[in-house]
Formats: sequence, structure tokens, C-alpha cells
Amino acid sequence: MFWIYWDTAWSLIISGIMFATIVAHPDAEFVEIHAAKQIK
Repeated sequence: MFWIYWDTAWSLIISGIMFATIVAHPDAEFVEIHAAKQIK
């Protein structure tokens, strides 16, 4: 069951980073999404 916990924690971390980036640089939202898709 550990992988479920890790997946949830990782999703929260990514969401927090993206939220902070959008708040700090609203015009960079699409750039962040594009970069995240390239990583996967």
C-alpha cells in the first residue's frame, strides 16, 4: 500500500510547486504544464 501513499504525496508536491509558480508568475502556467508533460 506504500505506493498509493507515495503517489498521493508526489501529486501534492507537484500541485504545490505548480500553484506557487502560477501565483508568482501567472504567465508561466502553460510553460510549466508543457514541461511536466515532457518529463512524463
